[in-house]
Amino acid sequence: MKLSVWVQYSWDLTRLPAEAPRIDPRYTVEAATADDRALLQAAISRSVSMEPAWSDDMNARIKLAEEIIENAFPAGEVAFVAIKHGARIIAASAIREAADKPSNLPLGVCVLNEYRSRGLGTFLLYESLRRLRDRGLDIARVVTKKGLTADRFLYPKFGGTRLVLDAVPA
Repeated sequence: MKLSVWVQYSWDLTRLPAEAPRIDPRYTVEAATADDRALLQAAISRSVSMEPAWSDDMNARIKLAEEIIENAFPAGEVAFVAIKHGARIIAASAIREAADKPSNLPLGVCVLNEYRSRGLGTFLLYESLRRLRDRGLDIARVVTKKGLTADRFLYPKFGGTRLVLDAVPA
């Protein structure tokens, strides 16, 4: 099994642009609720399973998503932002306000494969960062696997700075 290399991106939320990227008006953005658990799990699991760079860590990542989704709503420590096309969740992110955690986006930004390259990931990243800023955070972070599409193309946006980690932070 290949050893995974992990990276952490940080954003200075005080420098987040005032204007959000635009998405097609047929998509809606909303806070996911406990009623959306199954849809969230399906969207996040499919997004992870279609990303080749997750292959070695896919089962662990899907299990982490299940745990976060199961515990998020009763505990209130994590909120979810979802982009929907009709009733279907096509992109989602989990946001955690805790400034002392290594990742404020514990599942990263997840977009279904068939909806990629439409600006949804960029929009969802911006919206997640904006919500964290509006809740009082000055710095936001995400930990991800080196080589993912998000590592190469998404997380550098909005001034994201990259740090290669020696180990995955708990």
